[in-house]
Amino acid sequence: DISNTLWGTTPFNFKWAPLAVDQLRILKDINRNAEGSDFRPPDLILLGGGAWDRLHVYATDEDRQSHAATLRELGREMQKAQMEYGAAVVWFIPTTINSQALNTEEKRDHMREEDMEAMRAVYARNGILSSSSFVIDGPAFTSSRVVESYDGVHYPIRVYDAGAQILFNALDWLLPPAIVEPATPPRVGKMANPNLGLMMLILVLIGLVGFDGFLGFSYLASLFVKGVMPRDLYVEAFSALHKKLGIAGPSRGPSPGPMPEPSGEDQPRVRSRKKKAATSANTKKSPRNRNVDEEIAALLT
Repeated sequence: DISNTLWGTTPFNFKWAPLAVDQLRILKDINRNAEGSDFRPPDLILLGGGAWDRLHVYATDEDRQSHAATLRELGREMQKAQMEYGAAVVWFIPTTINSQALNTEEKRDHMREEDMEAMRAVYARNGILSSSSFVIDGPAFTSSRVVESYDGVHYPIRVYDAGAQILFNALDWLLPPAIVEPATPPRVGKMANPNLGLMMLILVLIGLVGFDGFLGFSYLASLFVKGVMPRDLYVEAFSALHKKLGIAGPSRGPSPGPMPEPSGEDQPRVRSRKKKAATSANTKKSPRNRNVDEEIAALLT
């Protein structure tokens, strides 16, 4: 037998009960102790058997009849555990037997897969499965992996992990719901920090004024250089084109005024551009292209 405490508060007890009479005796003790006030009844009872009964106490008709009577009484005790103290009773059907790997003559004579299949039917016929809260079907997850049974009966741990996962998946409805104390949410603003909020506003303002490509840097530069306000840059860039196309210019702010005369070094280059523009305007083009060229030439003047 093994006793342990899992996760700090969950007691776990393993009772070695290979035969049906052993399982009946232990379950009777649990049900009897549950009637006392100083005993905490289990929330979950996991039972399983059949292989040892088939191997050791199933040779004669008298053995079979006694075994069937034991199973019927075991089924009643399983129902009693569920009704009296609300325990979830889970039955584990024996896994698939690898008949070719059985390592003793006695097992090969009495515990082949054909014999165990008949034994599983005996347990179902005597009400064990119907008396359970949940049934873990061992052959369902071992029949396709029977070759991994190294001694004909036992499997590697990774195979049993599948059965354990089936059981844990069923715990959400097998066990009663946990009692959760009502939680009071914190008041609004409890986690707020005014100093940190002010710091974030300052960082945002610095980002807008110092790092924004249009808004921030232009206004920051206007503190040192006149004529680079965003509104002034807009007027300077588009007022000539708006005037040429007959579109109303900006409604506010002073007009940009005449463009400054080119310096002495730039005058030859400007005259060359005017000459090229005049030459291209005189060539034979469609009226639409000629208008576009005239607009470009006007912008260059």
